[in-house]
Amino acid sequence: EIGSGLVGSEMCIRDRSKITAHSGCDGMPDNSMEFVRYALGSEGDCFEVDIRRNRNEELILSHDESTEMAVKLSQVFELLKERPDKKINCDLKSPGLEVPVYQLAREYKVENQLIYSGAVSVSFMETRLEKHSEVQVYWNIENLIPETDLRRNINMKQIEQAFHTAVNYSAQCINMEYHMFTDKIIELLKSIGLGSSAWTVNEPEDLQKLMKKGITNITTRNLKTALAIRKEMEG
Repeated sequence: EIGSGLVGSEMCIRDRSKITAHSGCDGMPDNSMEFVRYALGSEGDCFEVDIRRNRNEELILSHDESTEMAVKLSQVFELLKERPDKKINCDLKSPGLEVPVYQLAREYKVENQLIYSGAVSVSFMETRLEKHSEVQVYWNIENLIPETDLRRNINMKQIEQAFHTAVNYSAQCINMEYHMFTDKIIELLKSIGLGSSAWTVNEPEDLQKLMKKGITNITTRNLKTALAIRKEMEG
């Protein structure tokens, strides 16, 4: 049974994991309006979409390539403004999108609902608190440690240095593939006041394990399962 053996007393509410609906969760088409409506109507805390520009420089939802048939980000913000309780994780797929996405969000008055992940630059982080303080950043570890190093056995000293850099730039979370979140890593993040965001966690046992450890955010394609596990863990 999902969540068996776990009761509410084992999971402090202060450590309650946020659940983000990965684009295309529960069988919805990726980066579609169908998915957006589904996520907004769910009990998930946040939903993720992939952002890039099309040939006309419009901001669209697309993971790998620009397409004229893609959903426009403005269409998503139009729906999001009716749900101020929801967050949107804009996974930026190319450099230089941080400010344009923010400016569009301000037009729809949803800038307080923005979370960025993906290609978030140091230059944006340097000015974020002055100009774009509403935006939360789940900074991908690849932005802090070169991908060539990540493919090797990186040491804890290198990881700790990267985490302190993220703190210095006032990131909210470190965003990493979920297998990287060992007990030691999670405790280190907690000790320096930095959140933990794991992608993409789909198996019930993995969802349960990370929630029990108090991870800050879990991005999942199995939204219904994740929500059921969290509900049962909270008793």
